[in-house]
Amino acid sequence: MPAHYRRYAAAALIYAAGFSYILLRWDAIPDPVPVHIGPTGEVDGFAPKTLLSTTLALIIGVVVSAVMPLLLPPRALARRTVDIPAEDALPFSETVARRVEKLCDVSADIVSKIILALAALLTVMNIAMVVPDVSLPFWLEAALWVGFLVYVVVIAVRLTSAKDGIEPDADEQARNQQLRYQGGMGTYSAPNDPMVAAVLPSNPGKIAVNTAHAPGKRYVRRMILGVVATPVVCTVLSFVM
Repeated sequence: MPAHYRRYAAAALIYAAGFSYILLRWDAIPDPVPVHIGPTGEVDGFAPKTLLSTTLALIIGVVVSAVMPLLLPPRALARRTVDIPAEDALPFSETVARRVEKLCDVSADIVSKIILALAALLTVMNIAMVVPDVSLPFWLEAALWVGFLVYVVVIAVRLTSAKDGIEPDADEQARNQQLRYQGGMGTYSAPNDPMVAAVLPSNPGKIAVNTAHAPGKRYVRRMILGVVATPVVCTVLSFVM
């Protein structure tokens, strides 16, 4: 099993343990239950004691953790092609496909590490918020959040600065001449390119999806839906509580 799948499984177990612990300590949780800590470290928000109000951070974590992997370009896009008239088509490049596959693997590795760290953080924070005898000092909670953010920044920098060590083949060099001004925002549109995903010279540390073809369009729509829907769902859950 790839390492990122093991991290997803570990994150799921952490969330399950958090839910189980809260249920086991249900009688110790006050009603109303604390749900927000102000900038001074004092609790300034309460809600009626329900399963949602006592596990909101865990539920949000589960939602975010489920959506994040879906936002990554599928590894299968690396070698996915569409039919293009031969006289107009750019060449398929084996080294481009390998670059996309490698970036997919690195992205999945980094996202799985973030998901695992987030699961641990939110589980600790949720339990400390609602179970009085497990509460943490405010400075420690702040330090944990800062540590998590620093961790995310460090591994994100690794993603954007890592060298893949793959020498471009002749087909990639020919493609780069025609696509050198494309990309930059994670997408490009090249109807004469049979490849659905590529790594372009304008942004060599990022996968660019070709939105001129149906598979690329479907991925972009899915990504936009996930990015928009996740905060909406989390906000609705907060208000429902």
